[in-house]
Amino acid sequence: MNTILVPVDFSPASRNAVAYAAELAKVLQTRLLLFHAYMLPTPISEVPYAMVTVDNLQKENEDMLKKEADWLFNQYGLEVERLVRIGIASDEIKTITKERPIGLIVMGMKGAGGLDKIIGSTTTNVSRKVKTPVLVIPHNATYTLIKHITYASDFSYKTSPELFRPLLELARAFGSKTHVLFIKQTHSGHSEMELTGKRTNEIIFQGLDHEYVTIEEPSVNQGISKYLQQQSSELLVMVAHKHTFLERVFSKNHTTVMAYQTHIPLLILQDKD
Repeated sequence: MNTILVPVDFSPASRNAVAYAAELAKVLQTRLLLFHAYMLPTPISEVPYAMVTVDNLQKENEDMLKKEADWLFNQYGLEVERLVRIGIASDEIKTITKERPIGLIVMGMKGAGGLDKIIGSTTTNVSRKVKTPVLVIPHNATYTLIKHITYASDFSYKTSPELFRPLLELARAFGSKTHVLFIKQTHSGHSEMELTGKRTNEIIFQGLDHEYVTIEEPSVNQGISKYLQQQSSELLVMVAHKHTFLERVFSKNHTTVMAYQTHIPLLILQDKD
């Protein structure tokens, strides 16, 4: 993994994601890039106010990001790169992933409740726009060694080493056991998709500690919830691509509330053309 990009908005959730990314950077021996995007203030009334120049705003935001980098150095001994740009955060993040070899984006999320409610708009937009894997850190999640990874799969997408590279790197670095979870929504026997998926995944996970788990549950999210209650995991992994459950979660039309509280980091792998 080359560089971990960490978007920063100076909130507690953002600071939590920065701390988590720092721990990962130490384990993976990779670089950290802290990024902050800002917008020009827009007048909301006819009351006169002092105009702020772009140069002043740039300097102010650079100073704030430097304080974040200084805190990171004092806490973890890590030297990090800093970048501040004017613009919409999700758009600028997408641009950065095209300019630089970003291996992973680590972002925080606020609140508590269903995944569709607690992932902030910027995190949601980034996950939809970029082709880079995104690691979402809940505001109340604390870093711990990743001993167990739950990979929730429906076996409906292509299987390639590049798609699973972040998962495999983390599993190897931490010596994790990967639980490949398949939620069967009917009571039929083993489907052709399930059997094919297991065969192709064997190639990907060869040499790594892993197991396959099948749960019969009408609701995918409830199935994941039940399994996470039974099998403690430090990381949940899902793939974002068209027509998948995760894509529906990120859809603006999605209204179903997730049945479980997302309390562990979620790694989103991007299966996009």
